[in-house]
Amino acid sequence: MKSLAFKTPLTDSENGVLKNKLSERIASNLKKSRNNKGMTQQEVAEKAGLHLTYLGHLEAGKYHPSTFVLWKIAKVLGVGLDNLTA
Repeated sequence: MKSLAFKTPLTDSENGVLKNKLSERIASNLKKSRNNKGMTQQEVAEKAGLHLTYLGHLEAGKYHPSTFVLWKIAKVLGVGLDNLTA
């Protein structure tokens, strides 16, 4: 089985770049999935038990959400986690 570990540790800068790229991808996919479902940010936030401002920040790529938060949003939108992170 092929190892998924990095051969050398990531620098803080490299780690930050990866986190930002993932946040941007999640932001884009979240907004697209929400619009495809015809839902407002308010509706998604309420059904997922999140604050509207927090969801807005996620869609702007400002926050790095936990897996649990992504799961709750995916469940509300009727999509898989991979739809939000791919």
